[in-house]
Amino acid sequence: MTIHIASMMPDRALDESVIAKAITKIAVDLARFRDEPIQKRTPILDLIFLLPSRQERADFEGLRLHSFDKTSQTLRIECAVPEKMVASTHAERFVVAVIMDTIDAAAEFFTEQRILFNAAGHLALAEALVVREHYAIN
Repeated sequence: MTIHIASMMPDRALDESVIAKAITKIAVDLARFRDEPIQKRTPILDLIFLLPSRQERADFEGLRLHSFDKTSQTLRIECAVPEKMVASTHAERFVVAVIMDTIDAAAEFFTEQRILFNAAGHLALAEALVVREHYAIN
């Protein structure tokens, strides 16, 4: 399964937000794995982060399965980003946690559809994206 991530920003002011930068950073980090065999197979997981604004916000919380295109074997899952994550210092960890939750949801969906899916391999890939704490040794 190939993993793609993107974001929907209803307000241009969100372009420079902590969460938008975290989504971009994790997408770039994920792109480093594009040559991995697991990232070259179908099905495709398309994860869309829906950022909140004053004018617009998702009408649900958490994740939801949006659609599945049988022809392209693409499962689209949406994530409603909580407002508190827009400027959070934990934004990168949030993005990676959502990716892991999305892989779990996709595994359940693909199992029900009888579509082969390597959940363990994708979770290992997501683990490689986890932000590590760095400590100085004095």
